Amino acid sequence: MPTSKNKLLNITLIVVIAFLAVVFALVLVFSLKNTSDLKNILQDSVKTEALSIAFAAREMIDIEAFKSYDSIEDVDADRANYNAVLTSLRGLQSNTHSEYIYALKQINGRYLFVFDTDTEDEAIFTAYDLNEVHRAAFVGREASGIMNVEDEWGTYNTAAIPIYDKDGTILGVVCADISDSFIRRSNDSSRTNAILLISTMAVTMSVMIVAILLLLKRVNAMQAKLYRMANYDVVTGLPNRQYLLDYLSRLSVRANKTGTPFALMFIDLDNFKKVNDGAGHDAGDELLRGIAEYIENVNENSKAFRPAAGMLNISARIGGDEFLSVLSGISTETEAAEAAQKLLDNFHSAAFDRFIEKFNVGLSIGVALYPYHSTNFNVLIKYADTAMYYAKRSEKHSYRIYDDEMGKIPLEELQATTNENR
Repeated sequence: MPTSKNKLLNITLIVVIAFLAVVFALVLVFSLKNTSDLKNILQDSVKTEALSIAFAAREMIDIEAFKSYDSIEDVDADRANYNAVLTSLRGLQSNTHSEYIYALKQINGRYLFVFDTDTEDEAIFTAYDLNEVHRAAFVGREASGIMNVEDEWGTYNTAAIPIYDKDGTILGVVCADISDSFIRRSNDSSRTNAILLISTMAVTMSVMIVAILLLLKRVNAMQAKLYRMANYDVVTGLPNRQYLLDYLSRLSVRANKTGTPFALMFIDLDNFKKVNDGAGHDAGDELLRGIAEYIENVNENSKAFRPAAGMLNISARIGGDEFLSVLSGISTETEAAEAAQKLLDNFHSAAFDRFIEKFNVGLSIGVALYPYHSTNFNVLIKYADTAMYYAKRSEKHSYRIYDDEMGKIPLEELQATTNENR
């Protein structure tokens, strides 16, 4: 069976799988890029929000009072004003859902809390270890870290801005902490969505590939069925005339290059019409199947007639009760006669006794040789056919090898005079 269509289907499958893989990769890349973009947007949003809260907190702080707060005693001396500011800062914290708002001041080389909205620890003027965000604010920059501030109270996204005196001196910094739970949840959600996307795409691709494979399997099966219907005989299962002609065309090209000889044996079943008329067409089909199996196997099982490497011995049903065998490697009339006689001798030992006894079934065989008689396979078929009719006319269940004398009577005339006694 030709493999070109199978190769085309395989190429189609590879292209489809490659296309699906590319689509899968592109969807995954764009999804991950989108996730990364959303993460950056969220981080920028948190940074902006934290800075906005810090700016709002700075507006609530009395700069002159803040400047004077260097100890608990200073705060106690201005308690009412201090508490009012602290209450405003806590209200801002509540309204903005931030974690902490606090102000730091450098006193005697230490960085201390002056304001802190933490209700669980209201101690002030306690030391605090600065991170990069706070240090940047203490040197006059507005800073907000997408990196997190890690301390004993938790992990936060922090913004810090300077608190300036009227002359531009930095008095301290005001800070806002926002929990990183938003980013954590976003990252967790992104990972979950990525896993779901990959799983969904993988399942979808698998289902599509399985569907394509099943479809290709059905197409292959249908093509194989159509190919068999077009190239093989329904009754016997042997190749038909079309297959034989295609094969002989390829064989002739090969033989012309290699010089490998072969023989064509045209085989006709004697008295087949009597079987159909006397025992019915079912019996006739049974006989044809038996003859097909016999012809196909008898020479193949003989070492003398096994084909050369790359060659095939095939038999085909080319008509109602007509068969044609191709035997590779036979170059002489002696070898051809041996092969034909082998068919005739073994015929009686095959399972055809009831047809032989009742209807006198036999074989008439005509043989033509490549390249001895011709290098044109169509001519060889005609010569083998002619020789077969000579065998049938002279004595049924016999063989004849073509010679030039047989060509003197047209094949059509031979057929017309012989068909009456088939």
